[in-house]
Amino acid sequence: MTSRLPGTEGSRPVPVTTRRIAEMTSPQFARAVAACDTLLLPLASVEQGGSHCPLGADVITAEAVALLIAEQADCLVAPTIPYGDTLELGSGPGTVDAGTAAFAAYVEAVAGSFLRQGFRNIVFLCTHSLDLRAVDSVCRRLRMQGWGVGAIDWWKAVGEAAKGQTGSAAPFGHGGEVITSVMLALAPETVDLDSAEDESPLPALSFVAAHGPGSAFVAYGNFRDYCRSGAWGAVRGIATAQKGRAWIDGAVGNAARFVLELKAAFPAGPNDGS
Repeated sequence: MTSRLPGTEGSRPVPVTTRRIAEMTSPQFARAVAACDTLLLPLASVEQGGSHCPLGADVITAEAVALLIAEQADCLVAPTIPYGDTLELGSGPGTVDAGTAAFAAYVEAVAGSFLRQGFRNIVFLCTHSLDLRAVDSVCRRLRMQGWGVGAIDWWKAVGEAAKGQTGSAAPFGHGGEVITSVMLALAPETVDLDSAEDESPLPALSFVAAHGPGSAFVAYGNFRDYCRSGAWGAVRGIATAQKGRAWIDGAVGNAARFVLELKAAFPAGPNDGS
């Protein structure tokens, strides 16, 4: 049965038993794309998460939440692209940097291949926020070609869902309370809370955060400027799976609404990419 958000009864259900494209045969995919015009393409990364979060935290998250969003937003899910733009993280053991230019070109090629097969809209689900730097340029070009496009910054969406409900001084830090709580909800066996260093962020983080993209004066930092351990914010005794589940639900609902609104905002027209 197709899940829906209230007020979306008019959207078309997808008559397939799975929304994951990787689980479909070629004929099943052809039927699914004929009935569903929107694709969710998850983008992740493989990176260090301090001493306690797994290298694949973003991949694990993308695989789990993409399907939840798709079920509510009536779209299909492409296989996750696991490697992303991790330049600012440096060379922590296990971290893989695909490079901004190479990553952007690869994402655009994959997206274009899917779009040419019948989709009208594509939404990039970024579970690694730095991937958005490449995605921004890709989305601008795809929209000029007539496609409906959008991007979701997953961790920012979770942060918005968690506002007023956190218990640490730096809950939104890399590997902090919010990310760790989500991982405890999704894959608790991958989290080593006993090894968490509960580091406070270095002063440069607040300066860079106050002068981000869109500001009149922009500052650039990397993780060596922000912390020593690769993560910041207290998690031991604070991060919980219960919090993570609640914040996931809130972020998934908001993300699904965004996708549904995007589909309505860009109806097929003379410049439609298909």
